[in-house]
Amino acid sequence: MILDTSFLIDVLRGEKTVEEAVRTVDNRGTAHVSSVTVMELWEGVHLADSSEDERTVVKNLLTDVRELPFNRKCAMTAGEINATLHRNGVPIEDTDVMIAATALVHDVPVVTNNVDHFERIDDLEILTY
Repeated sequence: MILDTSFLIDVLRGEKTVEEAVRTVDNRGTAHVSSVTVMELWEGVHLADSSEDERTVVKNLLTDVRELPFNRKCAMTAGEINATLHRNGVPIEDTDVMIAATALVHDVPVVTNNVDHFERIDDLEILTY
């Protein structure tokens, strides 16, 4: 499964709603992040002018999960998804498209609370909390 950025932010904030999902992720032992999520989290700690301790917490969180690269096949899948969404008049953020494409290419679900965006993408399995 791919852990969406919103899920990891909720984990970092200690949100109660994410606790059961964390147990599910831990039990399956198949947690991944897209390299796009790594970028989003790292951008976030720099935009928020986070302390070195806060950056270390994010680094440690990312160390605990395996990363799936956003490669050429993911890029081509994302381009196709993005074009379809725009054609249908229901575009979403490019980074969400990229994360979804990574999940589709690797045939894994996305764990997210941002169902509104991800449910627009055909054939994407979504696990929510």
